[in-house]
Amino acid sequence: MTPPSMAACSMTSHAISTRTVTRLACCWWSRSGVHPSLRCPGHPRCSELTSKLPRREALRSSLMKSCAGHLLSGAVLLHSASKLQSGPQGTAFQSHTYAGSSSRALANGAALLNSMESWRPSVRAIGDAISPIISELNEASAGAVIAHGQGALWGGLFAHADRAARTAANMDFKKRCAEARVLPYFVPVGGFMLTPRYDDEPEVLAAAVKEMAQCALETSREMGWAPSALLPLGAPDAVAAPPPPRYKGPEAASLDPTQKAIYEEIDRTRTTSATRGPYLPWLASPALADAAQNLGRICRYETTLSQREAELVILATAYANRAAAEWSVHVGEARKAGLEDAHIAALARGAPPAFAGGSRESAIYAVTADLLEHKRASDESYSAAVAALGEKGVVELVSIVGYYTYVALTLNTFEIADPLLTEGVNPKAPWEADAAYDLHH
Repeated sequence: MTPPSMAACSMTSHAISTRTVTRLACCWWSRSGVHPSLRCPGHPRCSELTSKLPRREALRSSLMKSCAGHLLSGAVLLHSASKLQSGPQGTAFQSHTYAGSSSRALANGAALLNSMESWRPSVRAIGDAISPIISELNEASAGAVIAHGQGALWGGLFAHADRAARTAANMDFKKRCAEARVLPYFVPVGGFMLTPRYDDEPEVLAAAVKEMAQCALETSREMGWAPSALLPLGAPDAVAAPPPPRYKGPEAASLDPTQKAIYEEIDRTRTTSATRGPYLPWLASPALADAAQNLGRICRYETTLSQREAELVILATAYANRAAAEWSVHVGEARKAGLEDAHIAALARGAPPAFAGGSRESAIYAVTADLLEHKRASDESYSAAVAALGEKGVVELVSIVGYYTYVALTLNTFEIADPLLTEGVNPKAPWEADAAYDLHH
C-alpha cells in the first residue's frame, strides 16, 4: 500500500477524506517501522496546498509529522481536477496512485491522464537523473541489489535467494532511510520502489536518490552475503534458435495435386506467404486445409473491419494464446496497416490500448478481450460493439477471434516457428521486443 502520508506533501484531501488518510497513514507507518515523530522538513507543497484547503478539510498537523524528509514515492492527488485542466501544470504529480472510487478521485485521475503528454519532458529528465545512480548501485553492490527502471518508475530488490534474508535487509534499509531522511516505498518482499513527483527538480531528486542508494549499499554490505547465496545475475544468454517443429506438414515434394493446388492458392492470396503460419500442417487434411484457408482469407481481407482493426484483433488473440509465430507474423502486418507502436506495445503487455472512448477500436478491443478471457461478451461490451459495428460487424469480429484462436492452437500444438523471425528476437515470446514503447516518441 502506498503510504498516504507521502500524499500529504503533494495532495489535498479533495480525493480522500482526512479521517481516511489519517487512518491509512497510521496503519502504514506502524507497519513500516518509521516513527511518526519524524518532522516534515518543510516541503513547499505542504504549506502551499494545505493553505488552499477549506478549514474543515485541512489535514491534521499530526499527519504532517509523518513526512520523513524527501519523499521519493507516493500517490496522486491534485489540488483539483479543474485547477489542473485550467493551468499548464496544475499543482503536483506523482506517478504512483491510489485506486479511488469517489467522484473527485475519478475526476483527478481523468485529468491526470489527459495531461500526461505534457509531462513527457519531466519524465525523461527524471529518468536521466536517476539512471546513472541506479547503475552505480548495481555495480557497487556486486549483485546484492538488483535495481532497474525507466522514466519515473524505478525499483530495486535485495537479491538474497532466501526471502527471510531479504526481509532482514529491508528492515535495516528502512532504518537507514529514516536516519537519512529519505523515503522510498518499501516493497514487502525486500526492496524499494521510486515513483517521484513529475515536477521535482531533477538535481534535488538525484541528490535524494543518491542518499537512498547509499542506504541500500550500506545495508547490502552490513548483511555480508556470500556471492553464492545471491540470485543469479550475469549477462542474458544468447537467444536460442527455436526447436524444430513437432510436425511441419507434408514435404513439398510429396504434395499430391489437390494439396499443391491448395498450397498455391494460399501463397497467391496471402501477403505473408504459405510458408509462415499453420498452413503446412493443415495440408495433411486437404479438405480441412481448403476450408480453413478460405475462412481465414475472408476473416482477414473481406469483412467490414479495416485491416488495422483486424490486425488489432489478431495481435490480441496471439498474445492471449501465447502464440509466438502468430505474433511475429502479424506484428509487421499490423504496423503496415497503421496500428501505432504505442498500441502494439500495450497489446504486447496484455494491456488495453489507449483508444479513444467510444471509438470503433475501443469497442472492438473490449469484445475481443472479453472473448479471450471469459469466452463470452459482456452486455456492456456487446452493446458498444453493435453500436459501433452493427450486428454484421460483431459476427465478423467473433469470427476473426475464433479463426485466429484456431491458428494459435495449431501453431502451439505443433510448435511451429516463424521462419522469418527477426534476428535476436525471443522465438518463444517475440512480443517482448514490442512491449517497451520509447517515451521519446
